Amino acid sequence: MTARLTDGRLAAPPAPLLVEHVNAVELTDELAEAENFVLIDLAHAVMLTRQGIFEPEQGRAVVGALLALLDGDAAQVLGNDPEIGTITLHLERYLYERCGPAGLDIQRARSRIDQNATGLRLADRAGTLAVLHELTRLAKTLLDAAAEHDDVLAPGYTHLQHAQPTTLGHYFNAHYWPASRNLQRLIQGYGRLNECSLGGAAHSGTGWPIDRDLTAAYLGFDRPVRNARDAGMSAVDAGAELAANLGLTLSAASRCASDLYYWSSSEVAMVRLHPSLCGTSSMMPQKRNPIALERIRALAGDAAGWGASQLGLLHFGSSTDADQGYVHNRLPGYCRETAGAVALLREAIATLEIDADRLAASAGRHGATSSALADDLVRTRGLSYRQAHDAVARHIAAQENGAGGLPGDYSLPDARTFVESRTSAGGTATAQRRELAAMAAADLRQHSDTVAALADQVARARTRLRADAALLAAGG
Repeated sequence: MTARLTDGRLAAPPAPLLVEHVNAVELTDELAEAENFVLIDLAHAVMLTRQGIFEPEQGRAVVGALLALLDGDAAQVLGNDPEIGTITLHLERYLYERCGPAGLDIQRARSRIDQNATGLRLADRAGTLAVLHELTRLAKTLLDAAAEHDDVLAPGYTHLQHAQPTTLGHYFNAHYWPASRNLQRLIQGYGRLNECSLGGAAHSGTGWPIDRDLTAAYLGFDRPVRNARDAGMSAVDAGAELAANLGLTLSAASRCASDLYYWSSSEVAMVRLHPSLCGTSSMMPQKRNPIALERIRALAGDAAGWGASQLGLLHFGSSTDADQGYVHNRLPGYCRETAGAVALLREAIATLEIDADRLAASAGRHGATSSALADDLVRTRGLSYRQAHDAVARHIAAQENGAGGLPGDYSLPDARTFVESRTSAGGTATAQRRELAAMAAADLRQHSDTVAALADQVARARTRLRADAALLAAGG
């Protein structure tokens, strides 16, 4: 097989600039997902044989060659020659070398459009599962930290100013719920992502009697994408959704990391990051730099543009699978970076050194419990809350200036009293913290079961595909 796909129609070799800046870019991304493209071909070949589109002997040869490729280093075996074109053409070359002209029939009843769209979905699905696994681990670590430090008093901030006291149990539980929402978003997005484009062909379907449900099942998808045109073109909006969900996931992680970043500063020094997660200065030997937290914060900033770059191509009526692919192919890397950042935060929390005395001392400073005193004035003096607020504000200002304030029988409650007085649902009092912990634990069990089921579906599908392929290749 020496002819290029373009030779028949274009009668000209690809320009070196095209090879370098188009073919090579696409092929590099595809070779990183070579196993997925082999699985797509394998599912397609088994289906074609079972449907009688391939003769049995042809099916056995093609399926056997693909199984051999799957058992080796597919990317290395296929080679990397961007002048040939995409990985799909490298696969055709491999099958031609192993099976002769019969191997080139692998492209019956499909187009590179639905083939590539399926490859993108497989890569995005694997990336989503990796993020989901790390998020469930982070969520558990947050709840473990909340339980371990449940009663430790801590300052709460708004605008980086002391606001109201809290406990670390309440604080870490609060960070669980964004993690839970992001698990929910990713799981819901996974359901829309987990549909199979294969069989959509160029966009009109095919006249061959294919079984799209079978190839979808072999690849672990819930179902085929319904409309053949949508299968390869519009359905890539799943990538934009995934990018947006990754951005939200990193944003939530960054909020927690930013708190720890501030608390671990040498001025505040209420917590310390484990030394294995820190760096130091090349010049200043005393430095203990929280590099892991800085990585999370920086990545969250970068991720704000991920969704926008995906959306940037979807609004063109003339947009194709090719131009979308160059942006969509970045998603596996985004997933790896997100999973890594989530893992860094989990490790930072799991190994965090807590200065409970320093946290408790800070919790009640700077009038942090004054809202409770205002409430007390409303109850005992019949003031409106705005009147009470003004009186307490003047009292705080007078104290700062060394003057008197409210009558002597009124004073700010201590931090512990304040925390235990917040008895509304979701509040900081002990009973409410226990209720929050129980709700979060039940919520996490549900998420963990769902993620495990999704991963099991993919594993079982792959086992079924390989078993059926091996049986077919053996003449069964």
